[in-house]
Formats: sequence, structure tokens, C-alpha cells
Amino acid sequence: MGWIDIANEEVRAAVGGNSAALERILGATQDPVFNLALRFLWHPQDAQDATQEILIRVMTNLATFRGESAFGTWAYRIAV
Repeated sequence: MGWIDIANEEVRAAVGGNSAALERILGATQDPVFNLALRFLWHPQDAQDATQEILIRVMTNLATFRGESAFGTWAYRIAV
């Protein structure tokens, strides 16, 4: 299991318009991203704000995920 364990098929489904797949991806990504943001920012409110921004970037750039790495690696790079 990776940092965020999402199958490439799930990403393709979300990119294809499956809103349930997108919801699962964002749901699985939210807590790890928040924890990472909290380690960087130290303030929960700032980490929540950063998490929202990061999730928006993940969602809007999902079609650029090529599957050459694990989804978690890709999302981590966006978060950092």
C-alpha cells in the first residue's frame, strides 16, 4: 500500500466522468494531504485551507495523471 492507494482504473473512471470515482479519490486523498499540510504549516486551520487548495488542484489536473507512477506519488508531488 502506498501513501494514497488508488488504482489507475479508478482515476480513468473519474476522468471519464464517473462522479462516484472522483468522490472516492478525493475522499481517500483528503486525510493524507491534511496530515502532510499540518506537518508543514503547524496550524490546523491553515492546513485545512491548504488541503482544500490541494484537492482542487488534484481534481482539476486529474486528466494529466499518466499512470507512470502510483497515484499517491503524483498527489504527493502536487501537495508538496
